[in-house]
Amino acid sequence: MRDGVSMSMRIGPVVVMSLAVTLAACTTTTTPAAQPSGPTTDVASPPPTASDVRLDGVVVFSAEGDIWSMRADGSRRRQLTTHPGDDLDPAWSPDGTRIAFRSHRDGDEEVYVMDADGAHERNLTRNPTSDYSPAWSPDGRLIAFASDRDGDPNEIYVMDADGSDPVRVTDNPGIDEYPTWSPDGTIVAFHCTMGGVSPTGVGDFEICTVRADGGGLTQLTDTPGENTQPDWSPDGASIVFESNRLGWPSLPSFTPDGYDPEDFGDEDVWVMRADGSAQRNLTRNPNESDSFPVWSPDGGWVMFTRHGTLFAVSREGDALAPVANSPGTDVFPDWIG
Repeated sequence: MRDGVSMSMRIGPVVVMSLAVTLAACTTTTTPAAQPSGPTTDVASPPPTASDVRLDGVVVFSAEGDIWSMRADGSRRRQLTTHPGDDLDPAWSPDGTRIAFRSHRDGDEEVYVMDADGAHERNLTRNPTSDYSPAWSPDGRLIAFASDRDGDPNEIYVMDADGSDPVRVTDNPGIDEYPTWSPDGTIVAFHCTMGGVSPTGVGDFEICTVRADGGGLTQLTDTPGENTQPDWSPDGASIVFESNRLGWPSLPSFTPDGYDPEDFGDEDVWVMRADGSAQRNLTRNPNESDSFPVWSPDGGWVMFTRHGTLFAVSREGDALAPVANSPGTDVFPDWIG
């Protein structure tokens, strides 16, 4: 277990508690970005702790299987869902009035939506297979999500925000999941396996992009280990993601919390340009996993989970601060102004 969530829960719906459009089936040949293969060497030094950081906006997140919200400064922590089934993957609508999320309450994974205060919960997907990892388009009209509804490993779909007219966007070997929209609404980034498998038998996840019409498939990363959970910066210039490409640098002198010998390594937060170049480590931390990164509304900070506690790191990696009132249960943050 790490960050309060098992690896099996994060990387697909084929196991219990998994994590887990086509306008035309995507048959575009993959175009690797101009990014050298293998791990990059541009690694940030451990950032200093900033005790006086002021974080603005509102964060929605999952804690112990329910959806919660609070101010980014840790105040006004509030539970929004109370169903016995697990609720995860919350995502703000662009106007901050609604929250989409994944729920297991119907015996499978479905995409739900509710008001920002937790009222009026409604199932959008109503499909007997797995539907999860919702992401709103910048104009709030569409929701991208992952699903295996067509019998293939998980692909990216887009539906209207009321759940109607689901359309498949990707048609790739392996798993495609956890979409995030470019700010102009034309491109979707997601993590993908492209049919690859890591030495441990787990999907060799990389970051990919595709146009919202299903064309222009591009793979942005190509390194050992797994690159997952992308989030597009508000200015469209950068994508933040998590990666375990550095392996287990603390071994054998120190065994990190959540150590699993079946994993390639310890997750860190990385950032790159939107074309995949200039990949850079923001949280080189060999002792604890840093997962589920998301941008602040102004693009100056990245929030992430370190074993269930929310932290924020500056865009340049030169300041790090824990989020107040995050007791070690909090995962899947999403941040709005």
